[in-house]
Amino acid sequence: MSPGRLPRVALVGRQNVGKSTLLNRLLGSRQAIAHETPGVTRDRIEAKVDWGGREFMVIDTGGYVRRATGIEALVARQVERALEDADVIVLVVDAVTGPQDEDADLARRLRRAKVPVLLAGNKVDSQTQEPGVAELYRLGLGEPIGVSALHGRASGELLDRIVEVLPDEADIEEAAGESAFAIVGRPNVGKSSLLNRLAREERAVVSEVAGTTRDAVDTVIEWEGRPLRFVDTAGFRKPSRAENLEYYGYVRAVKAIDRSEVVALVLDASEGVTTEDRKIAARVAEAGRGLVAVANKWDLVEEKAQRFEEIGERLEVFPGVPVLRTSAHTGKGVDRVVPALLDVYSNWLKRVATAQVNRVLEDAQGLQPAPRGGGRILYGTQVSSAPPRFVIFTTGDLTPVYKRFLENRLRDAFGFEGVPVRLSIRARGRR
Repeated sequence: MSPGRLPRVALVGRQNVGKSTLLNRLLGSRQAIAHETPGVTRDRIEAKVDWGGREFMVIDTGGYVRRATGIEALVARQVERALEDADVIVLVVDAVTGPQDEDADLARRLRRAKVPVLLAGNKVDSQTQEPGVAELYRLGLGEPIGVSALHGRASGELLDRIVEVLPDEADIEEAAGESAFAIVGRPNVGKSSLLNRLAREERAVVSEVAGTTRDAVDTVIEWEGRPLRFVDTAGFRKPSRAENLEYYGYVRAVKAIDRSEVVALVLDASEGVTTEDRKIAARVAEAGRGLVAVANKWDLVEEKAQRFEEIGERLEVFPGVPVLRTSAHTGKGVDRVVPALLDVYSNWLKRVATAQVNRVLEDAQGLQPAPRGGGRILYGTQVSSAPPRFVIFTTGDLTPVYKRFLENRLRDAFGFEGVPVRLSIRARGRR
């Protein structure tokens, strides 16, 4: 294992054995979509687990399928990469159905693995299923652990076994201070292709089939010695029915926005800005997150100058949102994405001294006094960051138009490009 990152524990197995449910159980929260439909998980999903004073990354993988074709073949490549990167491997098998041909195929390969391999027999929900665990010895991977990912039975024992075989702490440097960036957008605009370009490897399954990504896929990328967490999301499109897989992917995309600091909104530049793109941008602004617009597929745009101007005008939910022109297919322009995200992240965290705030407010009143009948500004101060929030004390209410004027003056003066600026007015009665 290379130093500088947390050890990685890969969950592998055929479809529908409960890997995603087990990941959620080990985390103690629902981070991966678990559904009875086989093949729901297609990408690698990474999440940090803390157990017994040790931290490690658990990686959920797509289901292994023999002689896979199409998207399943792409999923199989993700499984291969997870196995190559893993420091510990957990083969998850359905203890109720017993070992299947695909389980045996995986076991044969894992017996040659250079890292520790644990065998988990899942769906042991009660004592009546425990005899089935003994059959798993036939896989030749040592003593199996009977667990119930659904009910949590023996999950602590599995975690204990994982911690026992983790690499020594001397070989590990704690991965701390990760900044989180969400990659969102409509289906099939190139979000996963962009993530793969940023990671310089195939971290997410890419296919021409719309809706290939179903879950929010966490990936940590090292950028100039700094760990950055990127979350590739399913296509942001609210489905009409609340019980289908698209709905769960939509919910995960919304949560990804909420737990990020800055959002990269990827749009199909060849189609321009759609109503759905504007809704996503508005959702980012509502969540108080920074925003960078990535106009992907720029190589397919013919009237480039006109299209660039149009994108800037239609996507400006707040002034100063950076618009990047990229082609994830060719790689052109992708090298500007991370620097732009980090710049906006810095703006999102920025704090300004009260004296500076009041100089800007004084200049703003001199340039454009508040409308007649409104309040007079007494003073203002920044009360918090992430996003920046200001409170302005006045002698009376200010009109929405004048509030926007003040917001833009503060944004221009202090470089709050790409982030929403929150403004609260505290009106005091005249003495």
